Amino acid sequence: MLDKFFTFRFLRIWLFLIIIPLGLRAQIKITSPVERAVYQREISGEATISVTGNYAVAVDKIEVRAIPVIAGQGQELGWTVLQNNPTGGVFSGTVRLFGGWYTLVARGSKNGQIIGQTAVVSRMGVGEVFVISGQSNAQGIIYTSPPATDDRVNYITWDNNAKDFLTDPPYPTFERLDSKTVTMGPRGKGPWCWGLLGDLLTQRLNVPILFINTGWEGTSVKNWRLSSENKRTTSIYDPGFVYPPQMPYANLRLSMQHIGKEFGVRAILWMQGETDNTPAGMSSAEYRDHLTFLLGKLGSDIDKRVTWVISRTSRAADGNGRSQVSQNIIDAQNAVINALFSSAYAGPETDNIFVERADGTHFVGGEAILANAWNNSLNTNFFATVSPLLPTQVPAITSACAANNTSVTLTLPDGFASYVWAPGGQTSRSITVTSPGEYSATLKDAFGNAVHSQKLIVESSIKPVTPVIVQAGEQQACADIPFIFSVNAGNDAYSWYNRGTTTVLGTGPTFGATVAGSYEVRSQNVFGCVSDISASASLIIRPAVPQPTVEKSGPFTAMATVTETGLTYQYDWKRDEKLLLSHTNIVKTDTTGDYAARAKYTYTLNSNSLTCYSPYSEPFIFVTDENDNVVIFPNPAEKEEIYVESRADMENVDIIVYDIFGRIVVTQNQPLKSRVRIQVQNLPSGKYIVRIKSAEVDLKKQIVIR
Repeated sequence: MLDKFFTFRFLRIWLFLIIIPLGLRAQIKITSPVERAVYQREISGEATISVTGNYAVAVDKIEVRAIPVIAGQGQELGWTVLQNNPTGGVFSGTVRLFGGWYTLVARGSKNGQIIGQTAVVSRMGVGEVFVISGQSNAQGIIYTSPPATDDRVNYITWDNNAKDFLTDPPYPTFERLDSKTVTMGPRGKGPWCWGLLGDLLTQRLNVPILFINTGWEGTSVKNWRLSSENKRTTSIYDPGFVYPPQMPYANLRLSMQHIGKEFGVRAILWMQGETDNTPAGMSSAEYRDHLTFLLGKLGSDIDKRVTWVISRTSRAADGNGRSQVSQNIIDAQNAVINALFSSAYAGPETDNIFVERADGTHFVGGEAILANAWNNSLNTNFFATVSPLLPTQVPAITSACAANNTSVTLTLPDGFASYVWAPGGQTSRSITVTSPGEYSATLKDAFGNAVHSQKLIVESSIKPVTPVIVQAGEQQACADIPFIFSVNAGNDAYSWYNRGTTTVLGTGPTFGATVAGSYEVRSQNVFGCVSDISASASLIIRPAVPQPTVEKSGPFTAMATVTETGLTYQYDWKRDEKLLLSHTNIVKTDTTGDYAARAKYTYTLNSNSLTCYSPYSEPFIFVTDENDNVVIFPNPAEKEEIYVESRADMENVDIIVYDIFGRIVVTQNQPLKSRVRIQVQNLPSGKYIVRIKSAEVDLKKQIVIR
């Protein structure tokens, strides 16, 4: 029976390896975090990170792990359960990670068996997120500044420089700050000093950095205040230039309400004051009031207190090209920093560094000096005392097949002021989708702070395609080995039935049938939608082949027999564990050993041939004990039952029978490889001489025929 067991196991494994993988691709996907996302860490150095994604084949557990991209760049998180028993093709959960730069891996399993391949986000991290704001020494003015060299320095790719949209930013994507020609979203011009600052911070803090640059060249603090109040504001350099509505402030507000809300922010890095020195000539009180209002307005708009790191900056070239500083501006900036209950923090004093500026204002050629000044301000005390805004947990989608079996209902958690789905723009908490696509929503609170929901990726039709049984039509199977029906498996779950019934006989892309009948299969996807029933396939079960018995039948042969009649069986023989070449019911036993045989019969159904086997017989122990190499037996014997056997195979053997007078009465010529019957049935009773002659032997023996 072991032979049959291993045959069945081999078939199941073969089907799993060959058929099933055809459909099992990208079964687990991580939809957040996205590549190179950086989440703001807490003062403790850790962060709670949402991990969401999709699965396309049924699982009962999702696990994640986080591995430092380079050893020492974080603390590894071993395999950790993210969610048990997810439903509807989506999973979500949170993990705690220490500051670091990680490869995030997710896997799904069912009943302890890993399903498909792992999903990987090659780079994401927990570190420091900064929003840059101010004017040109914050924004950058050239695209030739040195980029960051550390892989962990990143920027957001959202480019709002040309259009100045007030609409929600696109779904966030991030890139490495390794090019001189990037736009550091939404408006930054090249890496400026920030790429170098990123290198300094990553080397000092050993965590990744994300920059969001909202700076706008030539702006006065008054432009920022008026635009925050949605008032018309113009450029002091060109009164005919009217800033787009709510700009420049809107870029800062949108960055905080969207990217800051979702990923967290340590602080706003504010570098501005040159324009308000010259040509504006602004008073200290006016500058202080505008900047104080701006800090309060942003806090009110986002309903959060955020730290502003304010550089003491005023140096600018006047109309004659002379580089000047303004104590009024510096005093105003210090006043804001030192105000009671202020959310400001002292940034670098930049007026007296890199004084010999080519144009009297900008740090062109002095980007490294400016980067070091910012690095010195963002010191150990800063990171130990400045409380950041923390990331927001990603809202989870629940999904389920609708009653019509052709659509899926997606639902978001309640408690938000607004919902906008993409694609389509629906504004309800629940929507119904009917076709493949990527579905997510932007959820906002009453202040307009926004967070993206997890994504649901539908890759195929909502209603599963009707499965096709590979073994179609009429099939046949041996009685003691299940017949394996299969489908060309995709990611769906499969249930097998007898035709016309609703009782599930088995599940999975393969089914082992042991009973004759007609079988059908239906598929169900992870949303719960089901396919139509397949065309049926029928199965005939062939009778069990009886186990033979083996007995000694001659000096050098054994014979296998079965009790049932009606079919002409063939046999497989083995001695000990060695298979023999004989397939008749008699085998030569010229070597001592345990001989066993199994019977077999081949059935034909249409063009399908099937060989069924019996179990092997009980072993028959044969010990070679004949002294002669050729034996004639039995002797005496009846006329129909006289045989000759040889120990070794011989070709071209003459068998000659003489009567007592020496006359030849029988001759026959044939190979002597097994038992050979001597044709004496027509001879009268009496004594005879049998001669066996070949190239190997020439012997005579007397026999008696009764």
